[in-house]
Amino acid sequence: MSAKKYFAPFALLALFSLGVPAFAAQDTSVTLDRPGVGAHPIKEGDKAPDEYKRKELALGDWKKRHLPAPSENEQWVEIKDKYVLVNIPNGTIKQMVDKSAARK
Repeated sequence: MSAKKYFAPFALLALFSLGVPAFAAQDTSVTLDRPGVGAHPIKEGDKAPDEYKRKELALGDWKKRHLPAPSENEQWVEIKDKYVLVNIPNGTIKQMVDKSAARK
């Protein structure tokens, strides 16, 4: 067997394994302390509080923050130390990105 045959798969494995620890170390939840509700974490797949579905809180400069474009019914909002992609009609959190991970 030729070493060239195994080079590409190993190179891809090495490339992908380098990105995994950085992604795995990223905390994808935010703890909100809300009056009447108390402190509770929210994460991807959870419902965002209703105020984060309002257009006034949408980040209009998501391109400058190097965030992916939201779809028609989504918007990026800022919750504590995260940028959060919220589905507007149902309030579901689609994605969370650390502010420190997004370039400004």
